[in-house]
Amino acid sequence: MNLRQIEIFRAIMLTGGISDAARFLGVSQPNVSRLMRHTEDRLGIKLFERIKGRLYPTAEALTLYEEVEKAYLGIRLVHDMALDLALSRSGRLRLVCSPSLGLTLVPNAITAFRAERPGLRVGLEILPQAALLERVLTHQADLGLSMFPSDHPNLHVETLCRGRLVCVLPAGHALAARTVVTPADIAGHPLISYDRDTPQGQLIDQAFAAARVPRDSAIEVRFGHTACAMVQAGAGVALVDEFSVTGGIFPSLTVRPFQPEKWFDLSIVRDRLRPLSKAAEGFGTELRRIAAALPAAHQPWEVK
Repeated sequence: MNLRQIEIFRAIMLTGGISDAARFLGVSQPNVSRLMRHTEDRLGIKLFERIKGRLYPTAEALTLYEEVEKAYLGIRLVHDMALDLALSRSGRLRLVCSPSLGLTLVPNAITAFRAERPGLRVGLEILPQAALLERVLTHQADLGLSMFPSDHPNLHVETLCRGRLVCVLPAGHALAARTVVTPADIAGHPLISYDRDTPQGQLIDQAFAAARVPRDSAIEVRFGHTACAMVQAGAGVALVDEFSVTGGIFPSLTVRPFQPEKWFDLSIVRDRLRPLSKAAEGFGTELRRIAAALPAAHQPWEVK
């Protein structure tokens, strides 16, 4: 498929019809129909079925569309870069980060960094670990900020600081009277936790296994801030990374240290084989400054 065929196929998938796709692209309907038939003939597969006057994508079309969207993301990045160069802007910085880091730490770093570079364009995506690493490896992001390790040979991982799991409780919860919370304390209370295949879930499994307490999750979520929202709603208690509860995002929650302690590293992730732009180098320096000033990563939570 050439770019024009891809463009028309994508327009049909987005709009749901030949005529709507033609309007979307600003071309004639016969041209869209003709090129789509030609595409199907060249590929040797049926992409759309017409049922009662409506077009429905086949299974092959749905599979192809997933790859087309990935290609379009790359095309948009090229377009944005060309526009930056044409307008003589002062650069572009593309970032990806773990969800908890996108609540306060990364936004604060971006704000401070742009204060001296008002012309800098910054793109930020909040992604789970696997997608975060993929963006960096495929050069769709300049830097990644991650809370979990990676041993990919093409990635350079620089540890900024350490963080730990903490227990979050609804206001007035019975466990709030404790100075620390253990797996045995949590047993019998509804636990909001993570799938066992996630990095967070594996850390929690290790802690419960060491204490010889079975982990029984009442509710499973994907991200720490979702777990905090569930706790705030009164659904149970949760173990989350400490960055999920910094910055006053969830002021009504009670936070207690968790034992046995489980630590994770906050790291900058970049492509080992690709030189950094000046903007990415500068932002790395800003992150190091902010990480060095973080008090929570090495100090116990105060019992209030």
